[in-house]
Amino acid sequence: MDICTNCSIDHTASYIRVSPSTFKIFIIITTTSTIQTCLWGFMPVRPTASAGRRRHCRGTHVLAPLARRKFHPTKTGVPIGLRMPSKNNSRKFRVKQAQKEQNQVNAVNGGPASEHLVNGINALTVGTGPPGDRRSLLPPPPSEPGEDGYFVERTGPDAATRRSASLDISIEGINLMVGRRELLASATLKLTYGRKYGLVGRNGEGKTQLLCALAHRRLPVPSHIRIAHVEQEVQGDDTKVLDAVLQSDREREYLLYWEKRLLQDQSDWAGEALIEVYERLDELDSDAAETRASMILRGLGFTAEAQQRPTREFSGGWRMRIRLAMALFQQPDLLLLDEANNHLDSVSLLWLAYFLRAWPRTVLMVSHDRWLLNEVAQDTILLHRKRLVYYGGNYDSYLKTRAEQQRHALAVASSQQRRAAELKNFIARFGHGHKKMARQAQSRMKMLQRLESEMIEVDEDDPSLRIEFPAAEYLPPPPCISVNNVGFRYSPDGPMLYRDLNFGLDCDSRVAIIGPNGAGKSTFLKLLAGEIVPTEGWISRHPKLRIATFAQHHVDSMEDLERSAVDHIRSLWPTLEVAECRALLGRFGLSGSLATMPMKLLSGGQKSRVQFAVMAAMRPSLMLFDEVTNHLDMQTIDSLAIALNAFPGVVVLVTHDTRFLSLVANEIWVVRPGKSPQESGTVEVWNGDYDDYKAAIERELEEAGLLAAAKQEAAALALQRLSS
Repeated sequence: MDICTNCSIDHTASYIRVSPSTFKIFIIITTTSTIQTCLWGFMPVRPTASAGRRRHCRGTHVLAPLARRKFHPTKTGVPIGLRMPSKNNSRKFRVKQAQKEQNQVNAVNGGPASEHLVNGINALTVGTGPPGDRRSLLPPPPSEPGEDGYFVERTGPDAATRRSASLDISIEGINLMVGRRELLASATLKLTYGRKYGLVGRNGEGKTQLLCALAHRRLPVPSHIRIAHVEQEVQGDDTKVLDAVLQSDREREYLLYWEKRLLQDQSDWAGEALIEVYERLDELDSDAAETRASMILRGLGFTAEAQQRPTREFSGGWRMRIRLAMALFQQPDLLLLDEANNHLDSVSLLWLAYFLRAWPRTVLMVSHDRWLLNEVAQDTILLHRKRLVYYGGNYDSYLKTRAEQQRHALAVASSQQRRAAELKNFIARFGHGHKKMARQAQSRMKMLQRLESEMIEVDEDDPSLRIEFPAAEYLPPPPCISVNNVGFRYSPDGPMLYRDLNFGLDCDSRVAIIGPNGAGKSTFLKLLAGEIVPTEGWISRHPKLRIATFAQHHVDSMEDLERSAVDHIRSLWPTLEVAECRALLGRFGLSGSLATMPMKLLSGGQKSRVQFAVMAAMRPSLMLFDEVTNHLDMQTIDSLAIALNAFPGVVVLVTHDTRFLSLVANEIWVVRPGKSPQESGTVEVWNGDYDDYKAAIERELEEAGLLAAAKQEAAALALQRLSS
């Protein structure tokens, strides 16, 4: 049996280490048949060949036989004569010593041992790290964003500087261009940690491009700030939904991998490296990760059964929800949301708003849902005329403040213009007259020059888009559509989606269809349009009824996005002249080069306007809209609501935009799925307004415990930041 002559600790016994970050106790058992560890150096040593042979351990302590060393414990259990290790007992020194001895072993054995690569790093070089001051015993992750396995370390010894660093973002002189078009010129972006910002502006101003520049770090964001960007749907494969969310935390996956490797490793460094892995997993609260991920997925509409299904079985909208769940699970310092609410139903949208309100980290969101911006945003950033303008408060506060500023600026500008006109009139009258009056005119000239240099420029909004759908042919009073005992299912042996539907649509109806995703709202619109045939019952339509449809994925109907909007309309109506097509598109804000450029270069809102032009050219008497507000800015949504209210025909729309629904619809139909796969769904008229429906949803979420779980998640994040 060996004992260290410096620390007087029996190396064959167990020892205790207290984690400095979490204050939890780790007990390591060592035996003479494996390795021995010094209490001071925490460096494993090989057992000596002979009990009577003296030898230095890796902590520069001396091992001696037990008989040669007296052991006198004190009352506190600390051995007498215990002293601090030498100055050379630094981790860097020990790393170099270990590497030197490993090289000697490799030289004796004729070469290095078998290599085990993780992210391109040799597993035998654990603790060496890259050139520099890396203190962790584990290999560093990839250092460049976009590399496979890249993440910003938020635990471990190398994350100490991150804990003390500011998480605010301040970037000046931003110049952002797409092609030859300048989107931002000398703009300034300032984000205070923990605040929620709503980024607003007209379609095509560059909101999405700004978020992408931040996410891909094309702007100088501090490297220690972790960013998550909800931009595109997750790739569908055989990975279960819950596992996909868990694997999105790359640091946790990295540590779990090294835990498995080190438990099988008998090298000298395995013991200490394993302790670091356990400390970092504990700091991440890894044991509760699955519970957190399941809670987030439930809030976004995934049942326990759906969480165990492969991601490839879900549609694009549901995969976007998975991407959103991954971003929330990663707990980033900066969360970037680009129209994240587009694929959420009313239930999930309400939960997301509650979750983000309690979220203690920075959120920068682009959304055209006025209700969501009012519920979540604490500050509003307006992207207008290549500048970023900041307003305190939510979207309604921004509108009020901006209107007051514009009124004040307009009043000051009007006063300045009146004063300038008076000065110019005086100069014109007396500039060449009497000598005394000429001197006064010269004085007025200087006053005019000074006034013109101080002129206030009124920051007026761009003119609102005016949308107008031509009047349809008048239909007689009987219902234009009658649904009689209708039932539907997609396959003969599949479950019934609906059954026993009976209702009618009058010629002036304004109906909003709401319900959870997957309940069959889009299918219901297809039944009304005649795109699919009922399995049971029948649907009768007026013989002169003309139907125009705005599908949720209307871009797919455009076929070739390399064509211009003019060419697209002429492909549908070849007899139309180019001038007629340009005039039609101009009525929907697509004038000039926007009408002739390839449609792939248009923003999502501009593509929607192309579809509006197609619908107007059809002169319909019934218009069906499926999530029409997804890519429209606030001004276009308001203009569309005005146009639909003026439209003399029937309007049926599927939307989760609260304000748009309240502006247009006078009747609400709720689509409810069956409680089991064998039970068919229903479509029923809601007796009340949308606020009553939203209150009922909130009660359901409270009963399911999802709102309380979201609040606990936010409280844990806030406590974690305070403790670090």
